Amino acid sequence: MRIVVLGASGTLGTLLVSRLRADGHEVVEASRSTGVDAYTGTGLREAFAGADAVIDSLSKVMLSAATAIEFFTTTAGNICSEARRAGVGHLVCVSIAGAADGEVNRRYGYYRGKAAQEHAYRTSGLPVTLIHSTQWFELVPLMLQMTTLGPVAVLPTMRMAPVAAESVAQLVAQEAVRTSKEAELGGRESAVRTVAIRGPETATAAEVARRMIDVLGSAGGKAPQRILEVPLFGRAMAGGGLIPDAAVVDGVTLEEWMDRRRPEPSDQGGSVEAQESVPSLDPSAEGLHTEEVLEAYDYVIVGAGMAAAKAVEGIRAEDGTGSIGVFGADPAAPVYRPDLSKTLWVDPEATLQGSLMVSGPPVLEGAPDENTRFHLGTAVAALTPDEHSITLAGGRSVRYGRLLLATGAEPRTTGLEPGERVIYYRTVEDYRRLRELATPGAHVVVVGGGYIGSEMAAALTQNRVRVTLVVTGEPLLTQMFPAALARTVTQEFRDRGVEIVSGRLAGGVERADGVDVRLEDGTRIAADAAVVGVGVEPRTELAQAAGLAVEDGVLVDEHLRTGAHSVYAAGDVARYPDRLLGIRRVEHAAAAETMGKIAGRNMAGAGSPYRTTPFFWSDLFDYGYEAVGELDTRHTMVEDWAVGEDGEPDHSTGVVYYLNHLGAVRGVLLWNVWDSVKLAREVIGRTAEEPVTEPESLKGSIPLG
Repeated sequence: MRIVVLGASGTLGTLLVSRLRADGHEVVEASRSTGVDAYTGTGLREAFAGADAVIDSLSKVMLSAATAIEFFTTTAGNICSEARRAGVGHLVCVSIAGAADGEVNRRYGYYRGKAAQEHAYRTSGLPVTLIHSTQWFELVPLMLQMTTLGPVAVLPTMRMAPVAAESVAQLVAQEAVRTSKEAELGGRESAVRTVAIRGPETATAAEVARRMIDVLGSAGGKAPQRILEVPLFGRAMAGGGLIPDAAVVDGVTLEEWMDRRRPEPSDQGGSVEAQESVPSLDPSAEGLHTEEVLEAYDYVIVGAGMAAAKAVEGIRAEDGTGSIGVFGADPAAPVYRPDLSKTLWVDPEATLQGSLMVSGPPVLEGAPDENTRFHLGTAVAALTPDEHSITLAGGRSVRYGRLLLATGAEPRTTGLEPGERVIYYRTVEDYRRLRELATPGAHVVVVGGGYIGSEMAAALTQNRVRVTLVVTGEPLLTQMFPAALARTVTQEFRDRGVEIVSGRLAGGVERADGVDVRLEDGTRIAADAAVVGVGVEPRTELAQAAGLAVEDGVLVDEHLRTGAHSVYAAGDVARYPDRLLGIRRVEHAAAAETMGKIAGRNMAGAGSPYRTTPFFWSDLFDYGYEAVGELDTRHTMVEDWAVGEDGEPDHSTGVVYYLNHLGAVRGVLLWNVWDSVKLAREVIGRTAEEPVTEPESLKGSIPLG
């Protein structure tokens, strides 16, 4: 017979392939290493062509119910669809005894996934045999590998009737052959058959582990001095819910299984270590051995900034126990980034600790809960979506169920090289260095008159620092503000003591005690330090190398999914479809927060579209503003200002509407007008559907007070 084995490189799959071939059958080894991926459906059609039977022995180590259910229902659906198309005679699915019992699986996401897998096969209308196996002896060494810390291992309380994986492989092979022959004879065309198998003895996982260590000296390479039991998965699992009432009782005992693995005397009269058959840690159903893996997580987040912190929050809103690994090249924990250029400079009581976006154990070791781990100062060198893995800078691999790219953006650099006194302002470390340099009376050159440059110039000035602001032209912020407002802001900066110099940066040098900044017109400015803020670029190198679509950011759909399966993107790096403004990328805090949270929820199965049009805000001395959309003075602008006592526009309070040539509002500036972001979004949405023919009619749409 021609039999396809899915998960052929896993523990059971390897045994199945060997047994079936020994019995004279033609075996198709279906795994990603052979070009077959049941999760995406790739290669299934070719593998199933002419097959008499298909055996599903796929596995995936995960705690998250949402991830497990999604994985097993997707793979089962793809397998059934292609089996029906190919006219496969019979399907055999290897499942777990008790996994479909709601009392047993309610606290263990993996078993809930297996229950969903069984349901998918039962309702497929195809001839299927479900094999309900109890836990294999081979599982216990793997459990010790994963739970041993120093001299102690902590195992879940599980009463089971363990069975040898070889015995399960024998039963599965027999069922695949026998039932497929029945199908050839016209029987059981749509029947579902269930066969259970268990071992001859019952014991808890801890009891089995202790016995293995007593006899073999170690199990899975571990020999903890104490093995503790904790009822992590509830009373049903602890009390025997994993032991089937009616089953084939295999004759291989634990003693007999261990006999095959006992240490043998060496030629020199000593002993050698036991050669155990240790099952593989298989987070992607391809038999990746544990020694090749640094870690495996249900969720991996690349980047450890604001979007990452909110993504953890989003995941936890949907999945309270799934494992999360956050990998960030920056050694600092996630902070609320606007504080670095605002609050921490103007509020004497503000602290970096107060700006942290995670709480719980020390951030270098953990995060809000025991199943979340932040790996700070850890760069990711490569992403391989087809293998559901990332490679760290040191060359080691981490597997994931779903992944979020939250790599953010990095400052554009110029001819002035970064250094101890030349700061391209972005990170917590940049803040700390500038704090040391920007003492009262110090002279700091700020290069760049845009969003970050104007904020830093204002913040430093309020800390009694002498500031020279280098801009390409005056008045300030003319790319964002109407001319009259830009002149007002520029005068405010001068009145506060900021020296404004027009010119373009050409280069400069850093000295031991300061910097010399050189402009294109030959002007030279000596100062104690320089802060450069001339824009940022999204960090897309990782995504681009992985084959993801990149165009001024990583392209995502309305659910923040990339084109690669189970890979999402959020924050500064994501180019997304804004429901009001179309395809765009936003570099502000509100976008990182709102995108990160929705991406996290969607990774955990929520399926919620991202519907927020982010806003941004800034403080410039006593002026403050909030804004939504495109503040671009190339648009037509409608200015609605308060009126002073002299009857002239008062630029202390007002709203500016930015319209495109069709009469649709594309942006709104709320200048010292607060709590009106929602109204601004409504104006943008309304005029997108019904453009205005009289722009001046927009005045009054948003109250000024």
